[in-house]
Amino acid sequence: MKSASKVVRRVAAVVSAVVTAAALTLTGATPASAANYYYELPYPAGESYMVTQGPGGSFSHTDAYNRYAWDFGLPANYEVSASQAGTIVYSDWSPYWQNGIEVIIRHSNGTCTHYAHLNQSFYWPGDWVPQGRIVGYSGSTGASTAPHLHFQVINCSTRVGISAAIQGWVPWTGTWPVSVNYYA
Repeated sequence: MKSASKVVRRVAAVVSAVVTAAALTLTGATPASAANYYYELPYPAGESYMVTQGPGGSFSHTDAYNRYAWDFGLPANYEVSASQAGTIVYSDWSPYWQNGIEVIIRHSNGTCTHYAHLNQSFYWPGDWVPQGRIVGYSGSTGASTAPHLHFQVINCSTRVGISAAIQGWVPWTGTWPVSVNYYA
């Protein structure tokens, strides 16, 4: 009997490992990494907007501050959503005129997300916002030639861009990623 129960336990362990591996393959991340390093698209779920300039773009994403940024072709005064829960660090006209009105959110993993060229921001520094919460409206403030959202993950202290994925991939210029970022 003992050998039969050993076989059953081993089979159960193998099945459990296979199911876990399949789940990781399908989701692309463990729940802990999803909470810490998974960023949603910064606009409402079910919607799709063109990436007008992706990371390493030749127009304005060439320096350390913007090299990993995305520009999304959102229309003016459209909802900009927090890509991950966090605390508002900055929400006003930027001290760097090129950014216009900006929102910066610090996340539990120590990184910040940056939303620039907004027409309006809604929260104050110190406010906590859940993932999916509308934090402002898109616009064309600062060094912008048309309404859009400039979005990136940054080092909170230096504002230098950090390589990141959104919803598990890195959308490139010309793609139309569909958001799964539900309202909070």
